[in-house]
Amino acid sequence: MPPVHSGIRLLLVAKFNQRYHRTGSALRDALAALGCNVVTVEERTRGLHALLRRPLERRLAAAIRTHRPDLVLVFKGASLGPEVIDHLRGKGAALWVNWFPDGPHLLDLSLRIGRAYDRCFIFDTSMVDRHRAIGRTADYLAEGFDPGYHRPLPDASWGRERIAFVGTHEPLRAHALETVRDLGLATWGPGWSRGPLFGDDFVRAFSNADVALNLHQFFGEASGTGRYGTGANRRVFELAGIGTVQLCDAKADIERNFSAGREIVLFRSTGELREQAQWLLGAPEDRRVIAARARERALAQHTWRHRLEELLAATLR
Repeated sequence: MPPVHSGIRLLLVAKFNQRYHRTGSALRDALAALGCNVVTVEERTRGLHALLRRPLERRLAAAIRTHRPDLVLVFKGASLGPEVIDHLRGKGAALWVNWFPDGPHLLDLSLRIGRAYDRCFIFDTSMVDRHRAIGRTADYLAEGFDPGYHRPLPDASWGRERIAFVGTHEPLRAHALETVRDLGLATWGPGWSRGPLFGDDFVRAFSNADVALNLHQFFGEASGTGRYGTGANRRVFELAGIGTVQLCDAKADIERNFSAGREIVLFRSTGELREQAQWLLGAPEDRRVIAARARERALAQHTWRHRLEELLAATLR
């Protein structure tokens, strides 16, 4: 039996770069596996496109004219203004869908560009509510992961860490991470002394640690700013796929996807962060069991293919 979405002509607008922007390619491959006839358009105007003066609007217009898509799916699309989409709608009959993968600190951007789309999918329920409050068609859609990339990757040559964190250095994060620095924390990412990780080194850092620490942006910030939100970041799903027990701040939407205590370990304060870290470091069998449950559920429910099946079913019904 052919895939359920066989024959759907789909235009995917995203960033495609295996070093910095792997998600675009993972979405393309998952759509193809679902039977879609996928054509991609790079959101950024760089390299040859910049040299030949081929801006995004012109490249999109050409792709719509040639491919005649049933659906245009834009992954974030910060540089694609609503007035451009208004103009491009006249060149075909496609539905336009936005999947916005950033949190409430970019709420104004999501609201501004969201008005041009037939439907918006957002990973943060607090942002979904804001879109719906002004009459937009918006749905919750969690982030996901690529099981071909985010997988266990033990490597004796890498060296073993007690706790691994990979993410951008920010003052609030740095303050929280100091709580567990003496427990054997290793940090990578922009602004940290070890610098960022790419490719399989990113996976190895977590796969060869006892505990994978995930700390959302703006954790610890005063609630009145509204920037912390509810959405589980992409790392929640990536770490589940990698198969190391995850210790994460308790964003409200996480428990829509994983069971606290059984598949992920959560904390709500820096004091609780330290307590949970100490417990996990002293409980190797609990670490193994929790990590195995999380990986099993991630593979069964949380890959990019699962997300796109949900998105296509909701959009094309």
